[in-house]
Amino acid sequence: LWLAFGEDFGRTADLTVIAPLLIGRDLVRRTPFVVELSNVPFEQQRQILAYILDRVPRLQAGAMDATGNGAYLAEVTAQRYGGHRIEEVKLSEGWYRENMPAFRAAFEDATLEIPADSLIVDDLRAIQVINGVARIPNNSRQNGRHGDAAIALALAYYASRQDPAPIEYTPAPVKTSRWDAVETDDSDWLSDLPTTETGAW
Repeated sequence: LWLAFGEDFGRTADLTVIAPLLIGRDLVRRTPFVVELSNVPFEQQRQILAYILDRVPRLQAGAMDATGNGAYLAEVTAQRYGGHRIEEVKLSEGWYRENMPAFRAAFEDATLEIPADSLIVDDLRAIQVINGVARIPNNSRQNGRHGDAAIALALAYYASRQDPAPIEYTPAPVKTSRWDAVETDDSDWLSDLPTTETGAW
């Protein structure tokens, strides 16, 4: 069991959404909770995200919206938890083209579970295919939402597919006995003893 997360940044017009995914032995990604922040200052967003990430089990990877103002939060999070673990994603048509098909396939294959929440479902339904690419249209804002949860979940799923961060460790020293420090080369003093063909001392 390990965890990945995605974060779509918003400050005033849009929401910031943090979506963790727990990956079980069956490789199903389950969303235990979703955090939505509305009109929260930058520094408080950093504190909230750090509070969550410091307490989740076995954090392996994260993908954060580093487009526009989101670059600050993505950068400080990568500094705190490591650039090998946190990816700062510049959302673009190329990123959507490469990653949204796998995101859709996860729903079709029932390998991604989300909370039964109508607002999250509405955000997912806001995804449209534009010029052959599935993405959130720029003019799709409804009821103060702009598909924010959909992007956070897509980023989380993307992070969950990345290679896990390396686990660094220092091996424990080999247990020694009190005799290890004693000189064991006995060749010098043994050579001075008389040799015998038979018998014993």
